[in-house]
Amino acid sequence: MDTVFMVFLTIFSSAFGLFYYLVLKSLYGVKFPVIWPLFIIPPFMVVITAILDPGYVPFACLVNFPMLFVLMLVGGFVKAIRDKNSVWGFLAFIVAMPLIMITWPYGVIAIIAFVILREILTPSSKHTFYELQGVLPTSKIRSLAMGLVEISGKTILLEPVYSAIKKEPCIGYLYKIDAINSDKNGKISYSTISKETVCNPFQINDGTGIINISGDTLELIDLPESKYSYSAGDRRFQLFLLEENMKVLLIGKATNKKQQVFIERDTSKDVFGVATYAHVQQWNLMRPLQQSFVKYLLILIACISVILTCEITIQENELFFSFTSLSELFNLKEILPFNL
Repeated sequence: MDTVFMVFLTIFSSAFGLFYYLVLKSLYGVKFPVIWPLFIIPPFMVVITAILDPGYVPFACLVNFPMLFVLMLVGGFVKAIRDKNSVWGFLAFIVAMPLIMITWPYGVIAIIAFVILREILTPSSKHTFYELQGVLPTSKIRSLAMGLVEISGKTILLEPVYSAIKKEPCIGYLYKIDAINSDKNGKISYSTISKETVCNPFQINDGTGIINISGDTLELIDLPESKYSYSAGDRRFQLFLLEENMKVLLIGKATNKKQQVFIERDTSKDVFGVATYAHVQQWNLMRPLQQSFVKYLLILIACISVILTCEITIQENELFFSFTSLSELFNLKEILPFNL
């Protein structure tokens, strides 16, 4: 082994200390009183190997790669279990990574298409709520018909429920616990660990009448965050309250049972939610702008993609575009390890 090359590998191996530190801290939650041993041990092992058998110096340096990979795999399981996240999602990620590398860039395109289709075909309950309120007419309680309805009015407290933080009396609350994550650049992100929704039956008054609302399975959508929310350590605790005398918009199924009319979940549309009236108005104002932005952004991306994938030549001060490369772009025979 060349002496200069061994010195380079020795210095290079010290950089693995940073990766060990990031993996052990972020995935395992290890707190180090001092971190300098992590930067000393890898080059020390390289030096010992160079003294005993210089031929194994590259192995002593590069063995850190599989060690880090194993630590990341095991740490992913540990973090998923500790944060009560889905282990199956982590396993799917591990299986998908080699497939993405083999089929690059088509694997990435397929995953993006799958995510978009899943969002379109399986919209969230929040998305369903906002889409329905845009097409449903707001009904008056005095002349309310049975079936799927949209009503708006002020809430009336019947029997209070006490919030998870500060035990505030309210109609209902949404309590979220998020894990606080930060990258090496200091950018903070949040991932939900647990979420709890509790709501008692209440009433809504729209000026023409009063109607009972079932609290079971009611979704509290975009309620204002309580002043009692706080952060502690690497956790964020958020509280959203549905309180008395709040002007809200509610969508559900009006039902008449035993001469009593109340609103509950509509099983056919799978919707039963309530949001503040002010937030719904804001959503209706911003939604057309968002749709226009997305439409023109997709057109722009399509145009840029066509330009980047076609062949451009200049002949005698004239610009020629050739689209023959578009068919070659999807020629899988050149990248797959087997014949089609």
